Amino acid sequence: MTEFVVCAAVLLVAMVPIGMVAWRATVLDAVIAYEAASSIAVIELLLLPEGFGRPAEFEFPVLVAVLLLSSSLVFVHAFERWL
Repeated sequence: MTEFVVCAAVLLVAMVPIGMVAWRATVLDAVIAYEAASSIAVIELLLLPEGFGRPAEFEFPVLVAVLLLSSSLVFVHAFERWL
């Protein structure tokens, strides 16, 4: 295993407390946890192709980053009345 795969595994473990915050916290804290989790997920999706030596799969994390930005704006707009 390369260092990139080890870092991806550590980031995966770091998602557990963020998931607990998103599950149990207030709506505003859950939105912040969602943003943090989406950023970590994109970084993890970038680390895994590098760790496994598959440079052709770098397009997917870039697409996910763009889609997560717009989806978070839609999510905040939908829950605007509870914030």
